[in-house]
Amino acid sequence: MAAITDVTNPTIFLRLKATDPQPREFAWNEFHARYAPIIAGFARRLGAKPQDIDDVVQDVLVGFFAKSPTFMYDPAQGRFRGYLKVCTYRALHKRIGKNVRVQGKSLDQIDPESAAVEQVWNDVWEQQKLRRALEEVREAMGATKTFMAFEMYVVFDQPAQAVAEKLEMHINSVYRAKEQVTRLLQENLAGQKDEE
Repeated sequence: MAAITDVTNPTIFLRLKATDPQPREFAWNEFHARYAPIIAGFARRLGAKPQDIDDVVQDVLVGFFAKSPTFMYDPAQGRFRGYLKVCTYRALHKRIGKNVRVQGKSLDQIDPESAAVEQVWNDVWEQQKLRRALEEVREAMGATKTFMAFEMYVVFDQPAQAVAEKLEMHINSVYRAKEQVTRLLQENLAGQKDEE
């Protein structure tokens, strides 16, 4: 099976450049909702203090906002996620470089393309994609017994029998809920890959 590459949907960049303020504001809200948690998670995982995380997120987003009118996304030049990682790394380095350590070394001593930095970035990126998929599936399904059974059984790791008893459903329904919601999550994640 061929791997699907993560390529950012260029339409978000076109909407960020729009001269009409309303579509541009919507695009910025979408951009912030999608990427701010990744930037914050990366900063957190590299040991940034809570008071510094918001500043790093703001530095990266304000920097990109300033660049957005002239930013030309070209997938041939690399993935946007790599560009964003380097921007986030530089913001971290500038703000708190010597106080952040990766594998015992300060950011001054580590290349943003190193395997250690790349692993942290990829972990945070994938966790955020899963979190986003789970939120979208939860929103689509609502507070149904099916979703609650999945969440209790899979997310909160409660025994299937206990979930069935608590929700007053047959244990086979708990297993079916897991299959159904897992399938919806996989479809959502595949859609995210298509749009990235």
